[in-house]
Amino acid sequence: MIKFFRKIRYDLMEKNKTGKYFKYAIGEIVLVVIGILIALQINNWNEGRKNNQRETLILKEILNSINKDLKYNEDVVDRLIERKRQGLDSLETYIVDKKPIQDSLFLNFYSDAGQIIALLYDNGPYEALKSSGLELITNDSLRSAINNLYAFDLPTFTSFSNIRNDQTYPEISELRRNFIKLTPGPQKEDYIPRALKVDDILNNQDFLLVYNLERNKYRIYTYWLKNMRTSLSDLKTQIEKELEK
Repeated sequence: MIKFFRKIRYDLMEKNKTGKYFKYAIGEIVLVVIGILIALQINNWNEGRKNNQRETLILKEILNSINKDLKYNEDVVDRLIERKRQGLDSLETYIVDKKPIQDSLFLNFYSDAGQIIALLYDNGPYEALKSSGLELITNDSLRSAINNLYAFDLPTFTSFSNIRNDQTYPEISELRRNFIKLTPGPQKEDYIPRALKVDDILNNQDFLLVYNLERNKYRIYTYWLKNMRTSLSDLKTQIEKELEK
């Protein structure tokens, strides 16, 4: 009988030990799971912080690029367009008033009126953003604005302006040989006007056609430059607001 009760007591003690071990194992598993979840949360937080830093960096680079483009337009393109306008207006005054004009004076006006202007922009930061993934920009409207400007708008603005140069260059080059004596310039396909070939230049049909082509190019330059500047300024404002958050 004593042995029987001892056996029962022993079995109960073993069951208690097993229960304690089971609870201990469950506790260990819970702690491991909690540790993994904490590690994942920390990792996600670190990745989120790194992505925020990369986003801020790329937005600052795009903003810096926009500021440079706007400054280039203001310092260089505006000056060239104004020079072209003055040359065209001076020639127009002589054409309308039928005033006699000196060769040297005409050549100065003609050179100004024939100023070639290239609309340019820096898309380096945008290409870097594409390589990293456009989704790096968390603001949906800003991401769309950046992509639309650099993928569609700016290429359109510059191509319409610059293509017009390419389209008219052969025609203008051929026509001007009929009324201006040219000498080769320092670069290929570059010629320097030296003297007039005709006496009544202001009534010369070849010259008048060139004048109209250059006047039309001036309108195209100013139109697309205005669109380009407005679009760049609008995106600049959006980026500045995003960086202030």
